[in-house]
Amino acid sequence: MNKINGIIWQDKETCESTNTEVYKLCNELKVPCVVTSKVQTKGRGRRGHSWVSESGNLFMSMTFEAELHDLSRLVIISGIAVMQTVQFFCPQADIKLKWPNDVLVGGAKISGILFERGPADFWIMGVGINIVSHPDLGASGYATAGLNALGANTDRIAVLKKLIANWNALLYIYQQEGFAKLKQMWLNNAYNLNKPIVIKQENNDKSGIFAGIDDNGCLLLNNGHKTEVIIAGDMFAAPKEEKDD
Repeated sequence: MNKINGIIWQDKETCESTNTEVYKLCNELKVPCVVTSKVQTKGRGRRGHSWVSESGNLFMSMTFEAELHDLSRLVIISGIAVMQTVQFFCPQADIKLKWPNDVLVGGAKISGILFERGPADFWIMGVGINIVSHPDLGASGYATAGLNALGANTDRIAVLKKLIANWNALLYIYQQEGFAKLKQMWLNNAYNLNKPIVIKQENNDKSGIFAGIDDNGCLLLNNGHKTEVIIAGDMFAAPKEEKDD
């Protein structure tokens, strides 16, 4: 069995979903694992979306042990890990973090992250990062970006190694010092902080000012009368009002 950054690693030619494959591997071995695949045929995104998986990009899933009460903060930390990875390969890029854990470069989406329950006390973090291509997401409302188009000249294994190293370093900070430093790191790079936004949820849209995140990583939405804690949803910049002539 191969290892990467000290973690058991399986690299597949093709699979439906690396999240599905890492679940099976972790359930068998009962230890943290990483699964990557050159091609993914049924990649999953957050909130039931699919993830377009073109060859040459990174599709990886990692299992780790965590308590449920830590999960929302780990979601925030995952975005920082991807941001730092993009910064390493593209140090001049304009990178922002869009709640909860999207990474934008020049306003365009370069990655997707999905957390799912793993076997026993394990959780799964699935990450896709555009490297050699950045597929058109159509009606999703997102433009896309890719590392090599930004001048990185790298490959999926180099990106994988850097991502795992960043994730482990951030987890160490969290375990040793708590969430405060990481929360501030996230806020320092937050997309649309203190600006009007819309949160799209399953059956509802909510508008207000993006007032930051709380100590659990939940979004704070100020509607002028109160500040509401948002646990889940998709964040968009509020549409600009048209002025009368």
